[in-house]
This record gives sequence, C-alpha cells and structure tokens, in this order.
Amino acid sequence: MNHWLTAPILIPLIGGILQAFMGYAPIALRRTLAIATTVLMLVAAIVLLVLADDGSYRLYAFGNWQPPFGIVLVLDRLAALMLVMTAVLALFCHIYAIGGTDESSRQFHGLFLFQLLGLNIAFLTGDLFNLFVAFEVLLIASYGLLMHGEGTSRTVPGLHYVVLNLAGSAVFLIAVGMIYSVTGTLNMADLAIKIPQVAEENLPLVKAGGMMLLVVFGLKAAILPLCFWLPGAYSNATAPVAALFAVMTKVGIYAIIRVFTLIFGNQAGELASLGMDWLFPLALITLTMGVIGAWVPQA
Repeated sequence: MNHWLTAPILIPLIGGILQAFMGYAPIALRRTLAIATTVLMLVAAIVLLVLADDGSYRLYAFGNWQPPFGIVLVLDRLAALMLVMTAVLALFCHIYAIGGTDESSRQFHGLFLFQLLGLNIAFLTGDLFNLFVAFEVLLIASYGLLMHGEGTSRTVPGLHYVVLNLAGSAVFLIAVGMIYSVTGTLNMADLAIKIPQVAEENLPLVKAGGMMLLVVFGLKAAILPLCFWLPGAYSNATAPVAALFAVMTKVGIYAIIRVFTLIFGNQAGELASLGMDWLFPLALITLTMGVIGAWVPQA
C-alpha cells in the first residue's frame, strides 16, 4: 500500500488540531503554522499527481481491511488534479488572509484547515458513506468560516446556507441507506458490480436513491434551480473564504462525475446514465444564468 495517499488527509488534520490548541498563541505563530501546513499539503498533492501520471488506480485500505468491508482511499488522475488545485488555491487564500482577514477570529486558520481536510477526503474516498462524512466535515467548517468577520450582513445568508445544507445532508443519508438496503455495500467499485445485478422489484428503490444523490450533489454544485443560496453566501463571505468556497461547488461536480459514471455508468443496465438527460440542460442553463447575473449591474 502507498501511504502517500493518507498525506493530504493527515496534514490538514494535524495542522487543524494544533491550531485548535493554539487559539491564544501569538498570531504570527498561528499564521506560520497555517502556511507551513498548506505548503506541505501542496507538496503531498504534487507527489500524488506524479504517482497518478501513469494512468493507473492506487488503493489504500485503512487497517488493511480490504474492500468492500474497509475504508478505502482511491487515487487516479482526476483525484490528484483536484487535490493539487485545492492546495494551490488554499495556499494563496492563506497568504491573502494573513494580510488581516484572519485577525477577527482566533480559530480562522483551524476552520480553514478542517475544511481542506473535508475537501481532500471527498476527492480520495472510494466509499459513498465516507463521501457523506467528507461533506459533513467540510460543511461544518464552512459554517464557521462563512460567519467569520464582523457585522450582521452574513447572518441571513448564513442561515439559508446552513438550513439548505442540513436538508441536503439528510437527503444524502437517506439515499445512502436506500442503496445499501438493496446492495449491501457502499464501496463505489463494488456498487458498480452490484447495481447491474439488482432484482427488478428493487430497481425503483435504487433509482430513487440515485436520483436523491443527484439532487444532493446538484445542491452542492449550485445547479439551477438549487443555486439560489450561492450568491448571498459568497458575496457576504470574506475574500479568502469566498475563494475557497469555490472549490466546494467543484466537489459537487466531482461527486456527480465519480458516482454517476462509475456506479450508474453504461454498464448499469436499466439504471445506466441515471438522471443525465436532466443534468446537461440544467448545467447549460446554470452557466447562462451565472453569466447574466455577473453581467447585470447591481442596483
């Protein structure tokens, strides 16, 4: 097993824990630790990108428990590219934040690193339930980051953001339970094998679970009509937080690509290309509305 796969998870986890215990340390020390943690995460991501360049999959099973029973991390080129993109963006966000944005909260850097932890788990996990866990980790950190700063302008957008994401998390968990009740597994690779073998009487339950997952991922990706939480949340967040939040919508898109090409791909029988007839038109409409929203002058 290649232990490098755990580095993008362990580095922000350890850095975030240290930040939690250093809340009253001098801000210069907290900033130095934050930058050092992000640089180390970037180095680890680049190493994984080099490893994934041969086009093969790499698997890490925690505790040597082999899938589908254990927790697994899976690395390929797409996951490695997402890790590098996140680490590069995080480094520049941290550099910008030390200009003064981080001064209003002692836990800014800790929350920032815990959000990176959740993002990295989402990109590396090979299990649907652990994808849910990753979403929860990054969302909990994002709630604190969204409210970071002074003033009350973030209260209402923050409330909308929290409520919608809590609802999305509940739907996610229900969908995972529906799929597990039929297939007996949540490992993505194992699901790709089990889904085509689902009995006909169980197909509606799996189909409903898959469509619910698509709705949840569409909410995370801010696809129309699930995008109305985004303008208020992003426009009221501080600059480095809003920049990092841009990756969270990419997590939703990444989850759609990962789940609906692997589990509900061409080999999935009657469930092949589930929801794709709706996805691409909605994505094009979302892009069009985004451009119009950016072009129209604000009142």
